[in-house]
Amino acid sequence: MLTPRFTLSQDEQFVTVTIRVPFAKVSEAEVEVLDNELHFYSKPYHLRLYFTGDVVEEGLQTDYHCSEASFDIKVRKKVPGTRFTDLEMITKLLTPPGSWTLMGPAIEELDSGFDTPVSEDLQASKSETDCKFDWLLPQSMPEEEVGAGDATLGRHKYGFGLQQHGVFRGLTEELRLVLDVKDVDSLTPGQVRAAREELEAEAFEEEHYLADLFYNEEIDELLNFKPWWIEVANSPAPVNDKLYFTEDELDVLKELPRQHLHVPLDALPYTWSTLAELIFGYAYDYRTTMGSSTVESSWTVTKLSPTLSCLDSFVTIKDALRASFRRSLIYPLYRNFELSSQILKDVCKIFSLGRRALLKCLLTIRKLCAGTQENRYILNDLYITSYCVWIQTVQEAAVREICLEMAGLKFEKPEMDLDLVDTETAAQLALQEEEGSGSNTTTAKVDLEQVMAGLTIDSDDDEVE
Repeated sequence: MLTPRFTLSQDEQFVTVTIRVPFAKVSEAEVEVLDNELHFYSKPYHLRLYFTGDVVEEGLQTDYHCSEASFDIKVRKKVPGTRFTDLEMITKLLTPPGSWTLMGPAIEELDSGFDTPVSEDLQASKSETDCKFDWLLPQSMPEEEVGAGDATLGRHKYGFGLQQHGVFRGLTEELRLVLDVKDVDSLTPGQVRAAREELEAEAFEEEHYLADLFYNEEIDELLNFKPWWIEVANSPAPVNDKLYFTEDELDVLKELPRQHLHVPLDALPYTWSTLAELIFGYAYDYRTTMGSSTVESSWTVTKLSPTLSCLDSFVTIKDALRASFRRSLIYPLYRNFELSSQILKDVCKIFSLGRRALLKCLLTIRKLCAGTQENRYILNDLYITSYCVWIQTVQEAAVREICLEMAGLKFEKPEMDLDLVDTETAAQLALQEEEGSGSNTTTAKVDLEQVMAGLTIDSDDDEVE
């Protein structure tokens, strides 16, 4: 049976489900309503939806539109005036309530769903876990929790919810090349971080950074660009009226794994921090391409995320965003502190728009990783697909709490540990000496243009030159 493409809307009395069924046997269409469920069948299509409120069969209206090959099904709310939530979260609507999933140990299971039973206590506490978390609780990386009699606790864990380990040990060399840090499964979390920071220090190019600092006409254009999240935030219309899913996105949402993913309490801070990294990479790519993704976009998004590129993880959002901010000054085409500061504001703005905005970003990242020839689909299996499912089940209050965590977040140049201040000071002195010796500003600008002409982007994948 096929799951048809569908959209939903509501008013005070009805929920309207619009179902597109171009190959259906219209004369055999059946609709059933039971408590909070709606069942639709018209061979070869079958749809079962789970609402957040109860509906009744009395007053059920079904209309077929031949020109659009679609049904409009209006089902009456049991309690008129009740506001049904999450009607835009397609995957959640398709998932039976209580279908909680504990993340499994093997990467190939991520797309197939799990049948691991979860206790009622876990289900009862899930919403509380998502909405209320004490960010002041002491946290530590797994290697610091190793007991004398259990060496397995020191294994480096990664993936959504930090539930995977040893995945890359059994993969081919081509798949392992997705990561910057090699042999990650043989390292402790501390060693992974040290290796990542060493690679970053070696890759930082003072000439490229200074060229983007002094010769920045393109940077100014990028800073003045207005991405979709700015337009949505500035619009007087409600966010949900401005943010809608495309047909392609709806098709992806209805095919995602139908499961509610449970994140263990100790892994929840890491999960939110990684999400912040992902949105930073997405925002950087969108702004620097002015909304038109390129063949390098998947490289850019994954390269700016220390989690996706190195399997490093952070317990605080500030540390995660600092790491992405730092990498944005080292690897991509535009390496400008002011630009990266604007990207940080973009991340906060996207989070302020709620789950729908975050989900649209994640769907784009998933598409970028799936559409490359560099085996980045494995990052979808490890992270992105699960994030697309999970974000639909968290509460908006949890996202608002993260926004408060981000509010006013900013970084200074010394925090990047790249000697930016000293580098800029030395460059300024050199320019002053040139001017003092008879060189004019035009000559200095030409010198910077020559520097940029010889610059390349370091990429292990040799995607960007």
